[in-house]
Amino acid sequence: MKTRITALALALTTIFMLTACSNPSAGSDQSASSSGNGEQALPKINDIELLSGSATGSWYTIGAGVADKFNDFYDGFPMTCAPGPGSIGDVPVIASGDSDIGMSYGPFLTAAVNGDAPYETSYSNLRAIAALQPTVIQPLTTLDIDTFGDFVNNKVKGTLGLYPVGNASTYIISMILNEYGIENADDISAWGASTYYADGASISDAWSDRHINIQLPMLNVPASTVTEALVARSDGKLFSLDEDVVVALEEKYGFSSYTIKTGTYEGQEEDIYTIGLPIVFFCAEDADEDIIYTFTKSLYENKEYFLGVHSSFEEFDPQTMNQGCALELHPGAEKFYEEVGLM
Repeated sequence: MKTRITALALALTTIFMLTACSNPSAGSDQSASSSGNGEQALPKINDIELLSGSATGSWYTIGAGVADKFNDFYDGFPMTCAPGPGSIGDVPVIASGDSDIGMSYGPFLTAAVNGDAPYETSYSNLRAIAALQPTVIQPLTTLDIDTFGDFVNNKVKGTLGLYPVGNASTYIISMILNEYGIENADDISAWGASTYYADGASISDAWSDRHINIQLPMLNVPASTVTEALVARSDGKLFSLDEDVVVALEEKYGFSSYTIKTGTYEGQEEDIYTIGLPIVFFCAEDADEDIIYTFTKSLYENKEYFLGVHSSFEEFDPQTMNQGCALELHPGAEKFYEEVGLM
């Protein structure tokens, strides 16, 4: 009897061992979720594209830095930052699903959802993720004016440098001009002033060569372009927008008042009153909730790193990045903000 029990036990043990060897699922699950040293392995996801602005602009630099920290949460480098058409053009690309996350400004996102100019159709499937530091109108001139109102009301003759029609900055400047009663930039010719249209590099050259004497660049603060402009023209200076115009732009389009503090640029001896627009990261409403949650988390937790990416992150406040986004928040972003007590 004892011999039979021993034989039966041996047989059962053999069967158990064979079964365990032929079914490695438990061990393979563990190795798939852990690294060789016992640490939890990073999850794998499909490739994601972050669409930014011009390859030579600050948005591409900012986007690349943001993508870098997002990739810390995943195996490999799933997110890449691609140059894009910018604040106006990113919108239809993201809405159509041809890219995943874009960068824009509140007024354009609001216009996109409503189907207003510069868009010909409504893009109602857009959702916001976060608002970063503002891009700021930084008015420059060599004319004897203190505000843009002086230029208009005193009918000062000068040449205004502008980007080509259709450019986001030119569209925003047209909003400013409208508040001064100027329907079209070329209308300033009525009092002997003129306009000069060119790309960014050519505008800078025209300023240095004294072909223009007033411009309204829209840049992060501080901007090397502004620094170089003030060096190139010893008679150049920053000047302000008028307070009533700033208030109107805030109420109508969602701009924010902004003060360029005294001393931001060498030789700047007074505060400059102007407007800014926060950079807004946005996506389509059907974007993966976990991915958008992680993207939001990577922004919130890494200000110190981003300061090394671009100096404008000095003005990035993670505690308010859920505000001023213009759109309804994506559920993934909303979930993160609720967890950290911002909502």
